[in-house]
This record gives sequence, structure tokens and C-alpha cells, in this order.
Amino acid sequence: MKLNSLRRDQNILAITAISTALVLIVIREMWSQAFVVAVAFGGVLGAFILLYEVRVTKRLAQAEFIRDLQTSFTSDDKIGIIWSKLLLRQQITEIERPLVSNYLTFFETVHLLIDQGSLELELADDLFRNRFFSAIGDDGILQTALLRDAGAFRNIHELIRVWHDYLLRHDRPIHLGYYSYVEALTNAKGYSVERLSTIDLVDLKKLQDSVLESLETDGWLRANTDVMLEQCLEEQLVIGARFNGQLVAASILYDGKLEEENIKRYFTDDPELLHEAINLKLVLTDPSHRRSGLARSLIELLEKEATGRGKTEILCTIHSDNVASKRLFSLLGYRRLGSVMTGYGKRDVFARHLHSVASQWVR
Repeated sequence: MKLNSLRRDQNILAITAISTALVLIVIREMWSQAFVVAVAFGGVLGAFILLYEVRVTKRLAQAEFIRDLQTSFTSDDKIGIIWSKLLLRQQITEIERPLVSNYLTFFETVHLLIDQGSLELELADDLFRNRFFSAIGDDGILQTALLRDAGAFRNIHELIRVWHDYLLRHDRPIHLGYYSYVEALTNAKGYSVERLSTIDLVDLKKLQDSVLESLETDGWLRANTDVMLEQCLEEQLVIGARFNGQLVAASILYDGKLEEENIKRYFTDDPELLHEAINLKLVLTDPSHRRSGLARSLIELLEKEATGRGKTEILCTIHSDNVASKRLFSLLGYRRLGSVMTGYGKRDVFARHLHSVASQWVR
């Protein structure tokens, strides 16, 4: 239908050009003195027609290109086998590694086309988002290819980064497959991500103390009391990452509802908006494990949980001098709402809009 519409545009332009020429002939015969003005008008009109014709031709060429790309995906039997397994949620095993490689090679081609400017990511997103992220989040594909031989698929890992950034910039839903990829990548680095409970209170307190001692600037992070940490472990969602059994990172998703702890209260008293908002209360990473992507991974996994609970906005407060944290949250699609005076000092509030996905951890 898109191709037919574009061809209709071309036909209309052709008819317009012919009509313009006929009008000029009539003007030449009937009003010779006005002919110069008419020619000038015709020249401007012709220029607009030419520019529009170029745009229509480009759109037509890209539409045909997308159609061919779509056809190559659906007509490839090897790709079809993997896609069928993904749709039916069937296990993909080592014996299917060649088929997996063929499937991923298609998207390596997509990445190169986007990188060279031959394909717009917006069009790729409309057509292939589900097919791509379903694959990169599948445990079989992760284990047989993406994690096992990451170097051979560096274009895929780069495409994941580029595509995810695009979704954040355009406020589009993050596919569940992306979160599976994030957790698998974290596990592949030797970390185990898990929900924490009250039996982890001592480890969580020890981690908080270690982080506080490492900070060069006082006041960047508020020290939560044992009572508050235990309450969070009991009533809220706290996830952590362990390395060789040691808790090296943790983060808290805090649902303040209509209570004062809800960061959204600084901006509204509307009960509906307050219920739809949730806090990212704490992000801790042991000094010896910084720059490993742990903080980002835990934040993203808690965002997934927040959206699974029907929340539409996640908020956090950051000390104004904490440039590293503000940079991280900005990269993750958060925007600064403003500064507020909290009980522990002035803080910048950052927030991100969320879309609905399924929840992983049960309360």
C-alpha cells in the first residue's frame, strides 16, 4: 500500500507539471505582456516540483528497499526455523548454532546499513524490533552465540546499544528481551543477581558503609539506618549482585504510594500521579567493582520491575555535585525535573517515563 501511495504521488506530480506547461502556453497566446511574470512563477513552481519529486523518489526507493529486506527475512528457511522457535518459546540448543549465526548475520547486515546511513533506524524499529530483541534475550541464543563468542558478534552488541539508545531518546517501550540480555551479560561477568531479604541485612549494611567510606565528598549519599534498610528488605524490592558470594552491589525500588517518601510529592498532591510514581531509592556499588556496569544493570532491572507493577514514572534524587551519577541517569533516559530541599539537603530530581512490561520478581 505504501508503494502504491508513492506511485500515486508521482502520477499527480506528472499531471501537475503537464498542466503548468499548458497554462503557460495559453498565457503566451492571450497575454504576452504577462508572459515574463508567468515564466518566473512557472520556474519557482517547477523548482518545488523537482524538489518534491526527489523526496518522493527517495521515499519510494527506501520503501522498496525495506520491502526487499522484509522479504529476505521471511523467505530464508534458516532464519524461519529460529524465528519459529522464538515465537513458540522452544529451546534453542548448541546443535542449532549455525542457524543462530545465520539469524544474527541478518541483523549484522541491518546494523551496517544503519551505520552507513542506508537504512533509518526508525524503519528498522517498526519492522524488526520484536524479531531482534526476542533473539538477543533468548537464553539459547545467548549461550550458543552472544555470550559464548561475543567477539564474533560485536556488531550485534553494538546494535543493541544503538537501538536501546534510540528507544530511550524517542520514549518507546523497552523490549523484555533487552532486560534478559542485561541480566545474562551481568551473570557472564561472574555476578549473580538476586532479590535480597532480611537475612541479607548485615551484608547490605556492610556494603553501604564501604560505599560511604569511599566517597570523597560528604553528603553525596545519605546513610540509611538499619531500621530503614530492614524495612526496605521486608516491604520493598531490593536486588543485589554477588561476586564469589560477596554482596558487591545493591539497589532499592521504593513504592512510597501516598506517603511523604514518594519523591513525586515534591511536584504534585494528585493521588493518581502519586500512585503511578515510584522511587529508585538507593544504588550502591562496592568501590572495587565500579566501572563494571553493575549500577546500570541493577537500575534497568528495577525499571523493568516498576513497569511490571503498572508504574509510569520512576524518580530519584542526586546530589548536585555528583556528576558521575547524573551522567549515568541521563544516559539511561532520565531528565532533570528540578531541585528540591529534602530532609537531608538540596537534591536534583531525575525522572524517566516508563512503559508497561511484565514483572519478574514477585513481592
